[in-house]
Amino acid sequence: MVSVHIFITQFYQRFDLRTTMLYICERHFQKISNRSLFTGLRSITHFGRPTFNSFLDSLQQEHPGVSKIGVFSCGPPTMTRGVEKACSALNKVDGAAFIHHYENF
Repeated sequence: MVSVHIFITQFYQRFDLRTTMLYICERHFQKISNRSLFTGLRSITHFGRPTFNSFLDSLQQEHPGVSKIGVFSCGPPTMTRGVEKACSALNKVDGAAFIHHYENF
């Protein structure tokens, strides 16, 4: 199973009026067309920077019984290091093993 989550990080952490309207439009478009308004893909689009530990833990809860979860990230080195740290931290507790694959730019 493949579950794709896209994070649009250029928007503010705290929602201003513009970001709120884009968020509402995105959610509505996803419900009626099963696609992202921004990417055209059948993926879940999030706004703002994720808290990697919480996000990856939620994936583990969403897919119980899975022994390995592949995590693919693409971005600057500071971001991919954050993802790697979260994967390493979660690999120290019982549950699925997070295997991180990344590309830096």
